[in-house]
Amino acid sequence: MSALPIDSSNPAMTALLAKSGEIAVLPHVVYRILEMTDSTDAAASQVEAAITIDPGFSARLLTQANSAYYGLPRKVTSIREAVTYLGFRAVRQLAMTVGVFDLFVGKNDEESLRRRSWWRHSVDTAVVARYLAQKLGLGRPDESYTSGLLHYIGKTVLDRFNPDAYGNVVVAERLCGDDRLAEMRVYGCDHVEVAMAVAMKWGFPESLIMGMNYLDPPEEGDVFAPLRTSVFLADRIANAVRSGSQDFDLIPIGGWAASSLNLADDTLLELIQESTRLVADAAKS
Repeated sequence: MSALPIDSSNPAMTALLAKSGEIAVLPHVVYRILEMTDSTDAAASQVEAAITIDPGFSARLLTQANSAYYGLPRKVTSIREAVTYLGFRAVRQLAMTVGVFDLFVGKNDEESLRRRSWWRHSVDTAVVARYLAQKLGLGRPDESYTSGLLHYIGKTVLDRFNPDAYGNVVVAERLCGDDRLAEMRVYGCDHVEVAMAVAMKWGFPESLIMGMNYLDPPEEGDVFAPLRTSVFLADRIANAVRSGSQDFDLIPIGGWAASSLNLADDTLLELIQESTRLVADAAKS
């Protein structure tokens, strides 16, 4: 793995990661499914065995397979059939979605509301990032989806580390207009750094870790630039769509990503309009 842009000497980050017992981890079944579906050598029967030990995930997988989105000719009644019909990549995405959701559950109403909004934005960003990767040729759509789903993980980890302090971040963000700056002032590190550090701790592939480094423009020659571009643009579009505005200010939405892709305003507007439909559809599922 190449050098990643994480300051390991940051005492705030060191303290946060040292408190690893209080940082939520992905369920073991999710790790196992991710590991198996990343290999072409795994058999559907092996993936089935890993899934069936978790009734909740099994139910979600069957629901997904029988949804109108896939339009299968008949009802799927077994995990083996679901894995065969959906394919490893779809199973992998669902495992990640189910596993990550638990990280966004709060202990009280204030935390839950905050984290629920982050979760909704994460799902919206994932859906839009996958679409942008397909539409604009920005690498693997499944990687864009997963990176989009994870790009706010740092926020919920900071919130779990010290929920009262994140209330101060919300106040500081209203004053400075920048969530990373507000997090840095309160915690000494921001959600992008934290997301990448935790993903490293979880042993995630470098591509997914770098996909979470979505806010800073990639340097020339960065092999992860397409992935990072898809997540940045998806994050901005998802925010714009969720605002409900029909009068989009295209310059801040497109940002450096629109410039690097040479996206014309009419193209960007088309992407936003299609993303609006996709986000609406995702909210129904």
